[in-house]
Parts: sequence; C-alpha cells; structure tokens
Amino acid sequence: MYQAALRLFREQGYHATSMQDIAEAVGLYKGSLYHYIAGKEDLLARVFERALGSLLADLERIAADTSACPSAQLRAVIRAHVAAVTDNLDALTVYFHEWRALSGESLATVRAQRERCAALVGEIVSRGVRLDEFHVPDVRLATLGILGMCSWVCQWYRPSGRLGPREIADAFAELLLDGLRTGATRCDASAAQDQVADGVAQRPHDGARLLATQLVQEVAPEPLGGDLLG
Repeated sequence: MYQAALRLFREQGYHATSMQDIAEAVGLYKGSLYHYIAGKEDLLARVFERALGSLLADLERIAADTSACPSAQLRAVIRAHVAAVTDNLDALTVYFHEWRALSGESLATVRAQRERCAALVGEIVSRGVRLDEFHVPDVRLATLGILGMCSWVCQWYRPSGRLGPREIADAFAELLLDGLRTGATRCDASAAQDQVADGVAQRPHDGARLLATQLVQEVAPEPLGGDLLG
C-alpha cells in the first residue's frame, strides 16, 4: 500500500491522488483501505515517518559523537543525508514536495523533525566555529545551505547515473568544507573558470569542485527551479 501510494503521490501529486486511485492500485475496495489507515493524510504522515526516521536517527548519532572533529562530523552528515535521499527516492521526493499538505498534529510532527534536523547540523557547524575549524558568519544560513543541497539530490539523481551516492556525497563534502574551513585559500573567479574549462585541478579541493561541476552539467543540463529548501 505504501509503495503504491508513493508512486501515485510522486506521479500525480498528493492532492490529485484520491483514495479510489490508491485502492485500485493495490486491488482493494476503497472502503477496505480504512481498515488500515484513517485516510489519505494519515497515509502521507506514515510515509514521511518512515522516510525521515532513519535519517534523523543518523544525525542524532553523528552530532552526539564529539570525539570526531566537526569536519568529519559534517562529512558523515552529508553522506547520511544523500544516502537517505537516494535509498528512499520516492518517499523523499514526495516529502520535499508535499509535507505542507499535512495539518494539525501530523504537520506539527513533521515541522519538529525538520527543525531537529536543522538544529543538529547547526550544532556541528557552530562547534566548528567555536573550535576555529570553520569560519561561518551566519550559521543558520550555512545550515540551510547544507540541508538544501543534499535534499535537492532527489530532483536529479538517477540510480543508473555515472556516480553513486557515496561519490556524490564526498564531492559535496569537499565543496562545502573548502568553503567553511578557516584560512581556506580563495582563487579568483576567472582563474577557477579557466581551470574547469581546461580540466585541470590545481589544488586538492579543485578536483572535487570540477567533479561536482561536471556532475551537475551531466545530470541537470537545464536550469533547476523550485524551492530549494522544500
């Protein structure tokens, strides 16, 4: 039932999918569905609970492990987030587009989960600032940028693509950590453009930057639109 609902929500949208559509997809009478769920919104809430539960647990574990340096924690966060998206592509795609369709207690629960995820990532970034590992003028903005980049993977990721989830996550991590670290060298825009055009990686992090640039050009040749933060 969950898989059938996910497919319909993703293909048709939550509001355009009826209980009758779901019943027909699973070979049941519409009335029989109510033996399992209270309604369409209840089904959507359960889908989100399944999709977010493992990711939130991973973020809690990573943030609690202060024996690791903030850079290592942030890399682990990015790997966990990208893996959660690619392992639950249908569920997370529906989540990022349809979570506002919930109401009441279900919406409050989802909002709390979203804020908790942001708070955990923010704690890691803040710790990096306190330890003088990161230079971040606006921790909240950096946190939303990290979460948004990882979440947007659902818009263009294809399991048959050239790079796997771990490679994508590590390329993202290098791009982010290069920008967050204190004392990071900055190259001017024209020089960076020339290096990408020539396919030359002059610094250790340029390889990841070039990889990510090529990745986006390959899987998303047209401009991406929409609400980055879901």
